[in-house]
Amino acid sequence: MTKPQQDAGDGRAARWRGQREKRRSEFVERALVAIDAEGPDVSVATMAVYGKVARTRIYRHFDDSTDLKNAVARRVAAMMLLEYAPVITVDGAPHAILTRAARTHLDWVTEHANLYRYLMSFSPAAGEVRRAISTAVSDMLHPYLDALGAPATATPLANALIGMVESVSAEWIERPGGTDVGALTEQLAAWAWALVDTTMRSRGAVLDPDSPLPAPDDLRT
Repeated sequence: MTKPQQDAGDGRAARWRGQREKRRSEFVERALVAIDAEGPDVSVATMAVYGKVARTRIYRHFDDSTDLKNAVARRVAAMMLLEYAPVITVDGAPHAILTRAARTHLDWVTEHANLYRYLMSFSPAAGEVRRAISTAVSDMLHPYLDALGAPATATPLANALIGMVESVSAEWIERPGGTDVGALTEQLAAWAWALVDTTMRSRGAVLDPDSPLPAPDDLRT
């Protein structure tokens, strides 16, 4: 009789965990709405209003306010990575690739400016996004730089590209001045190409920014 009782208890525990995760997820989604509407400094009390629950009930599903805020930041990070993943490819010419990536980022931070500000205020989640994107870009660059005998350059170059785009766009959403999204996209793509081109030329490879990328093996001398 002991084992059936234990199994029943385990089943109840599993159902509770599932329900708790469901409620956490639902509340995080409502918190995103609150941040988008009210700004990145929105209080937990305001999140509770958007979630249509009493503030005290939130802590049945989150350990504390830090747990809640981190869960929200991780959800924003996941949204960004889902949006960016399809454009971090070597399909097309370098200028088109860089323009596509820059425009995707600028469109996202423009549409979700408050969510982006919120994410950037949480260094662990923001760092996870940077590392994930850096890894993807480094993996994209690595075969080409490996073919040129400089595989160790892939990660620093990826970090330089990401850091430039992130810092410029973060400043732009706060103080756009007279620069619209199209003009900034072209500027970022040009600056990114300058970094890539300089790196490639230093290893003896000259690429046409408007022609499809060659296969990495075609760069080997």
